[in-house]
Amino acid sequence: MSLSVLVLVIVAAVVVLVLISLNSKSSVHGKGIDKVHFKNEWNDCIEQFRDEKTRNLSLINADKLLDEALKCLGHTGDTMSERLISAKSSLKNKDEVWSAHKIRNRLVHESGYHPTEKVIKRSLNGYYRAFKDLGVF
Repeated sequence: MSLSVLVLVIVAAVVVLVLISLNSKSSVHGKGIDKVHFKNEWNDCIEQFRDEKTRNLSLINADKLLDEALKCLGHTGDTMSERLISAKSSLKNKDEVWSAHKIRNRLVHESGYHPTEKVIKRSLNGYYRAFKDLGVF
């Protein structure tokens, strides 16, 4: 085998490995998004919102879903708040997302807090716009 053929084989192998590496990063666990997964989970949040008994849960789950998306996109931090800070340049509606996250925190940590349907709907809209900004939807 000549030297030029050997070099060509090595270059081709490197190209194949690079393509495989790039493709694997588009999975849910790397720096990519499984859009079908996130859209299905979002639809579940919307269904929960429609039922008064699970309306609060829709907000909690939307917040978890956004946190999962931030992780999948490689935003760093030990907490959701830190990941939101990491993603702030990607979010056109960062104030709405922060507000929604704070409402979620109050809902989870304050036993007497009961947000209205309007507040939850506005919060879900903020999360939806964040998903759009991040390219999840």
